[in-house]
Amino acid sequence: MTAPLPGPWVDPETIDPSPWTNNHGIVKFIEFPVRIPKMSHRAFHLYWQRHHSPNVMNATGFSQFMRKYTSSHVYPSTVPGLPTHYQQTTPFEGAAEVWINSLEEAGEWLGHPLYAELIQPDEPHFIAQDGSVEVIIAKEERVYAAQQEMNENGLVKLFLLMKRQNRLKHDEFHAGLSEHARSLIREPSLRALLRKVVVSHRLREPWPAGMAFAEIDATLELWFSSREDIASFFTAGAYNSGIVDSEASLVDRQGVRAVATKVHVVHDEFSFQSSTMQPFAFSWAD
Repeated sequence: MTAPLPGPWVDPETIDPSPWTNNHGIVKFIEFPVRIPKMSHRAFHLYWQRHHSPNVMNATGFSQFMRKYTSSHVYPSTVPGLPTHYQQTTPFEGAAEVWINSLEEAGEWLGHPLYAELIQPDEPHFIAQDGSVEVIIAKEERVYAAQQEMNENGLVKLFLLMKRQNRLKHDEFHAGLSEHARSLIREPSLRALLRKVVVSHRLREPWPAGMAFAEIDATLELWFSSREDIASFFTAGAYNSGIVDSEASLVDRQGVRAVATKVHVVHDEFSFQSSTMQPFAFSWAD
């Protein structure tokens, strides 16, 4: 297998108004890792940031598929202010996200010989191999960004892992969740607290042979400047006067899991922000 040649350029600003209806275009691979029991929380994140991520990017034939790569590191303690039905007790240590040109290239990326030779053998050194890790491949819908060339390093990113209500069909759920996300930014008091809003819609079936996804239908990703802004957002009157009911009409509220993280950008071809192949000083402090 040969690595892809540079180009043709895939324009990330091309907006698909209904990304949940098809599997075409840029896809996002999202992994929610779980650490091995013998490793401390701190040791896991040091290994992920200082060893594994640079190792991934240095495997050039493998990393050429990757248009963007971020690691989002879960906070060591629960974040106050979230609604009580958001479960923060997941085993996840954050989220690794990789953007690939297409679903076809995602298969070539994971099937690349360098993955089997260099990347996959490193994963058991820090990531659990007992089936507790969850993975989805999604189409990203960028609902809102406070500025185009945003420096994402150090921002707080809240992942809300959602399962649709059984009564809802695929398109009905995803269209409703898209509208729900847009309702957040229509409220000035809520928009003022948000830096970015994204919905990652799990690819529609049928999926390619050999691909299996976790029972996550979508992730609603809310970006903030600080953890304090999360509490201000969810306790705001504008949120509790109707938006919370909108979510309840779409989502299995017993299954909403919340993963509050701090973002680290490893590589990004889509913006002018600095990529950080060499790890920078990292802290969960705001």
